[in-house]
Amino acid sequence: MSLHDLLIASWTKLGVVAPDALAEARLQAHYAVQALAAAGSSLLKPTEDDSHTACEWYDRVQSLVGGEIPGGLRAALRLRDLRLLLLTKDGVELASTPLEGRTLQQGITWLAASLTEQSGALRPALKPPAYQLPEHPLAGEAAFQVPAASASELATWYANADRALQFVAAREPEALQVRCWPHHFDMATLLKLDPYQPREKARTIGVGMSPGDDAIRQPYFYLTPWPYPKTDNLPGLTGGGTWHRKGWTGAVLTGAKLVSADSAERQVETLTGFIDSALSACRGLLA
Repeated sequence: MSLHDLLIASWTKLGVVAPDALAEARLQAHYAVQALAAAGSSLLKPTEDDSHTACEWYDRVQSLVGGEIPGGLRAALRLRDLRLLLLTKDGVELASTPLEGRTLQQGITWLAASLTEQSGALRPALKPPAYQLPEHPLAGEAAFQVPAASASELATWYANADRALQFVAAREPEALQVRCWPHHFDMATLLKLDPYQPREKARTIGVGMSPGDDAIRQPYFYLTPWPYPKTDNLPGLTGGGTWHRKGWTGAVLTGAKLVSADSAERQVETLTGFIDSALSACRGLLA
């Protein structure tokens, strides 16, 4: 069964809010997910790839969910309204609180207190990872102010991206687990073409969705070959994809191009055509 046929039944049409109008919702959510990263960073055994700080999408709670922490619990963030959740390891909700009107530190404090209440353990000291985030008042003492329509649209981007990437990962034998990475806030899988090579020497293809960043200020899907190709003669892409070359090299399908398709069916055709052609191009460049 093709990627298109797998995805069409579960795709939600994008474009209720224009992709270039999601920047504030993206930044608010990016800071909010640091509460989950703080739990992973502080309570889980460090991993070489920092996956102990990463999270995954749970469709039934419409949330990004962190790894299992001591006590069999998991911290989660519901994107549509930026609500922190504390779940059992199986995804059953035990407690929740809105981040609206609270600072990030207040959210982290609530999470630490809830972990103590549910597990009986001493209150953990939760501290976010020390990487740099985009500039925003939330880095200081500003409180979250959730833009409701944009937050809901952003959640749809993540839900759709997870479905697409899960199907890609299931189809490609070299693919690693689909995760959301709190540093850049992208959701991605990695195709490791040389599984027995050291990480720094392995050829890889990243397949993911970014909600936007300093380079492209709207959501976009991407495929990135590594090592980056040195040639300027890059293959053509279908589905409206283009090659990004500034700072990093990768095939990109922008949110604006994707939502220009006026139905869920056409959006799936656009995305899957792009992914299939870009994956073939990246494999060819790394051959």
